[in-house]
Amino acid sequence: MNPAFKAWLAGKGQNVFYTSAVVIMELERGVLGMERKDKTQGAVLRRWLDEVVKPAFSGRILPIDADTAAICTALHIPDKSPENDAWIAATAKQHRLILVTRNTADFERTGVRLFNPFA
Repeated sequence: MNPAFKAWLAGKGQNVFYTSAVVIMELERGVLGMERKDKTQGAVLRRWLDEVVKPAFSGRILPIDADTAAICTALHIPDKSPENDAWIAATAKQHRLILVTRNTADFERTGVRLFNPFA
């Protein structure tokens, strides 16, 4: 694990983190792809997603609703970015959250508060 990320994470309680339903969808897509390509590794990833990630975020997976859709559209229309990134940024913006990501470059133009714990 990245030392900077590990140090940052150590100072946080688990219940301060939320994720978007879109992130769960992206993880599901990755797991399904691996299950089709490499059954053994796919099974490892499936257990990780179902037994670690989803329970860790239980009650803290933010849904997409009409407000999220409106914010997403406003972010996506002026500068077509990857749609999933727009959904994730819209969710963070809607809930006034800081978006924690290693990939800050794809989110900078959204105006969402960003933090890269790997930097």
